[in-house]
Amino acid sequence: MENVSFSQSMMFRKSWDFMKKQGVTMVGLYLAFMVVSLFLSLVSGENVTSGRYILGNLLAAILSWGFGMGFGKLILNILDGMEPKMSVFLSIWSRAWTYLKLEILILSVIVVLGLIAFIAADFAIKTPPAISLFIPLLGYLILAGLSILLCWIMIRISFAGIIILDTELGCRAALKRSWYITKGYEWKLILLYLSILLLNVLGVLALVIGVFFTIVMSSFISTIAYRVLWALYRENENLKTEVSVMNHDNKEFGE
Repeated sequence: MENVSFSQSMMFRKSWDFMKKQGVTMVGLYLAFMVVSLFLSLVSGENVTSGRYILGNLLAAILSWGFGMGFGKLILNILDGMEPKMSVFLSIWSRAWTYLKLEILILSVIVVLGLIAFIAADFAIKTPPAISLFIPLLGYLILAGLSILLCWIMIRISFAGIIILDTELGCRAALKRSWYITKGYEWKLILLYLSILLLNVLGVLALVIGVFFTIVMSSFISTIAYRVLWALYRENENLKTEVSVMNHDNKEFGE
């Protein structure tokens, strides 16, 4: 890709172009998923000890998980100029185990950092000021620091799931690629995600139904952001290679 830049306006503009072409299809698909999920919720009942409740919620969880993978793959295919095909929801299961390992790993990081933050906050709340003013302050500082650290980690690995759907890479390789391509773009990604959040808030305010359109558009925006970051990373790596080769050639010529 030539003249690639991380531009929010470009991402929103391109996502809107894709929405005009495939937005109705994708929104309809998302609505169908919501209807099926609602149906499963209704037939599951409210008795948490019943087999019907357990089975219904298990099916709902599997449906939600599979739909998330398939929907993400459809977005990638549309960006590649392909027509959305429902067969994606069958073929995508070949990546299910890798995708599951990624989600387990991310959940583990959240749980560990969350547990440490909870312990720090508990100390801060329960320590009487008469005993020490420093311990509560330290607890709140640890809580704030861990919250910032978690947000930073989540931003750096936020494209790992898309990478798994887009490539044949394993869990660790996808995390590593996401970590590499987001380096130096943390603040721009924060602004992008805040813009996406605002977009969805506006969707909710638009008689609620508008949120389905903004959710699909948000998927296009984040996927375009991934493709832009990957293109920028490859462009930078190619430039480094060229510079390295030139330096090597100059060294040999000097000798």
